[in-house]
Amino acid sequence: MITPVTHLDEYRARTSRTSRRSRSSEHQESLRHGRAMHLIDIENLVGGSHPTTCEVEEVMTVYEAVVPVGEMDHYVVAVNPAALVAVGIAFPGARLLTRPGPDGADQALGETAYDDRIDLRFERVVIGSGDGYFVDLAHWLRESGLHVTVVSRPGSLSRRLSAAVSDVVCLELHTQHAA
Repeated sequence: MITPVTHLDEYRARTSRTSRRSRSSEHQESLRHGRAMHLIDIENLVGGSHPTTCEVEEVMTVYEAVVPVGEMDHYVVAVNPAALVAVGIAFPGARLLTRPGPDGADQALGETAYDDRIDLRFERVVIGSGDGYFVDLAHWLRESGLHVTVVSRPGSLSRRLSAAVSDVVCLELHTQHAA
């Protein structure tokens, strides 16, 4: 007698659920291992709402000197629409987000982090901003087991954000740009 396909499918589903779960969590861990997501509010790091390509490159040179960056790391950079081209030139290969408004870049980064479920794909997250807007995101990431680092300019780090993470790095720039 031939077993109908529906019974075979049900049998496979029942017997492989456990192994699929363990393979899935193993796959998830291998995806996360050694990978970092850099969420960059570049206007905050530069200290101005209209960063030039030169300013962005200067800030990122210092950033990459003080923050470990691996081959498997990803960058998501947010900026207002008026500065998109200048920032895009400085960040070839990065995912660029743009949104107008006072907290537009912050909102775009936060939504992307939640929507893309970076908690499942990365081992650590670096938040390149001192804005208090990122407090809830930092808490969520830490509760998900990720190591969270905040990178900020001196004097522009929110106390709440600083308290939400265990690792804070200050960018010491040779020239401070007007905020």
